[in-house]
Amino acid sequence: MEHSRRNIVLLFISQAIALTSTITIVTYSALVGKILTGSTSMATIPAAAGLVAAALTAYPASMLMKKYGRKKGFQLGGAFALLAGFLSFYGIYAEHFIIFTFGVMIHGVFQAFAAFYRFTAMEITAPHMHKQAVSYVLAGGLLAAFVAPSAAQFFEVNFYLPIPYAGTYILVMVLSFLTQFIILFVKFPEKIPETKTEIIEQGPQSSIWNILKRPAFLCASLNAAGAYLIMSYVMTSSPMQIVEYCGFPLSAAASVIQWHVASMFLPAFFCGSLIARYGSVKILFSGMICLAASAAFAIQGLELINFYGSLVLLGLGWNFMFTAGTTLLQHAHNSSEKAQVQGMNDFVVYGLTAISTLSSGYMLEHIGWMNMNKLVFGVLGLLFIITLWYVITERKTLGVIKPDY
Repeated sequence: MEHSRRNIVLLFISQAIALTSTITIVTYSALVGKILTGSTSMATIPAAAGLVAAALTAYPASMLMKKYGRKKGFQLGGAFALLAGFLSFYGIYAEHFIIFTFGVMIHGVFQAFAAFYRFTAMEITAPHMHKQAVSYVLAGGLLAAFVAPSAAQFFEVNFYLPIPYAGTYILVMVLSFLTQFIILFVKFPEKIPETKTEIIEQGPQSSIWNILKRPAFLCASLNAAGAYLIMSYVMTSSPMQIVEYCGFPLSAAASVIQWHVASMFLPAFFCGSLIARYGSVKILFSGMICLAASAAFAIQGLELINFYGSLVLLGLGWNFMFTAGTTLLQHAHNSSEKAQVQGMNDFVVYGLTAISTLSSGYMLEHIGWMNMNKLVFGVLGLLFIITLWYVITERKTLGVIKPDY
């Protein structure tokens, strides 16, 4: 734990680099998809393909890092980011939608590995600092929110090709080298062989089905996934709504996304402390209120102020629910099941997010922006019921919900 402060800073930087890469992919892939296909419904296919790849990679990535360590896993993820940037760039250059989509899909593999930065934060800090450590590492997204638009614009202007946005994918390649470099300096915990006594103390490793049935896993995973699902569902289609349907300039869409991403990660500086003080469940409910307010704000009109207000509240609600879901997950497993549970959790998160991203463009084209946001209330209602069920179950089992929960 002696290197924990330095490690948190390095993971914060790594998170910022990874999210700068992801923001670039997410912001521009739908616009590039629309140019290459001429179809709004097909425009979100690349982003959805990336999330499908992330979902399918999450569990194998977790088990791979359990066997070979975090550092090798993160370095392998960086290599996939380099390949993703090259293929996406070439897909634009060749005006080939399938190659471009494959490149964005490969980036999803990198996202799956990088998602474990937040879990690594808990492994390199004392137990009483776990919630703050997760929050601080996620705060790297705030830096990404301000760096990504400017960096993407610089690369687009200086590496312009006949089809716009090609230069932004050169940025993805550059960032892959940076993340590889930073990870070299992180001091990961040494992997110590387990004794028979330690294995007995840890408890047996349960089957996947037994883990999936646990109230703590369902509540933590589905709330984190639900927050990501709603966020991706609305955010993916918002640039197209702002530019293609409302006629605002691309700079307006980029600004809205920038403030959205800032609101996603600014709460990271205090969300961990709020969870430590009030418990994960109360912060989950607070996040649901923010997401409901976001949808209500979007329904009120199509002015830029509506997009700014809706996307800022969307980011705030996502942070509360995703951070609280992540910290609550540690109560869903013993130490021998950690890699297994973390992998399944991210499979659920990315799998549901992929579905929402894939449907986002279709829903925008066929039911419209207002009706899309009305559907958010239904998802939140389901998450509220799941969380309430978890609270009731814990009270029956333990007699009371622990403050830490």
